[in-house]
Amino acid sequence: MKKICYITIVLCIPIFLFAVEEPQEVNPYQKYVAYPSLQRFENAVIYYSSQLEEDPKNDTSRIMLSYLYLMEMDRMIDEIDVFSDSTPPNVQFNYANLLLELRRFYKAIEVYDTLNSNYPEWSCPWRHKGEAYFKSDRLEEAENALKKAIETRREHYDAYVMLAEVQEAMGNYFDALQTLETGFTYLGKDIEDPDEETNDIDVQFLYLRLLKANKKDKQAKEIKQKLMKRVPEDERWKMIR
Repeated sequence: MKKICYITIVLCIPIFLFAVEEPQEVNPYQKYVAYPSLQRFENAVIYYSSQLEEDPKNDTSRIMLSYLYLMEMDRMIDEIDVFSDSTPPNVQFNYANLLLELRRFYKAIEVYDTLNSNYPEWSCPWRHKGEAYFKSDRLEEAENALKKAIETRREHYDAYVMLAEVQEAMGNYFDALQTLETGFTYLGKDIEDPDEETNDIDVQFLYLRLLKANKKDKQAKEIKQKLMKRVPEDERWKMIR
């Protein structure tokens, strides 16, 4: 039912706008909606982009472009989904990651499940599935998936960090601190993506919270002093007591 309402909003409101502004001809947006295709999408984007270039304050064109990109993204995702089971594993993984970024957690988990079944020793799908579970508040399942990521690749630094976050959310502060400190021993040693490891500032705030939760006051004070020098205006200080 939600999908039907969404389509109604997308199709009716913009067409109403252009029925007033362009009554003499079918505009490129309407052509795309009638028969969606990549070519019609590109034609519509060119049309509204040129309008926006002529008048940067043309909010109607900006809205139409936003609708177009949203609908074409959904159309592309639907096409990918039809053939996802027969695509190479790296394509399936990238597809699942796209779904994760779009917060379509249930579908992302389905794709990660397929990868886990077919490639059980591949750590990254386990780690990303843990993230999908975590962001959908399924903490026990997130913990299990992240532990599996570490089991399949011991040096998977990001998996330790996210597992510590999950354990913190579960209230398991002792385990979370142990997990994070173990992860620190693998910092910079991840053979797969050493340059894409979790942001250090994020990790240090997590470490500070866990040290304080475990009453490691001396270590917490040292981390706090270092962080204050690096990011004195960070919003997260409001959450640190």
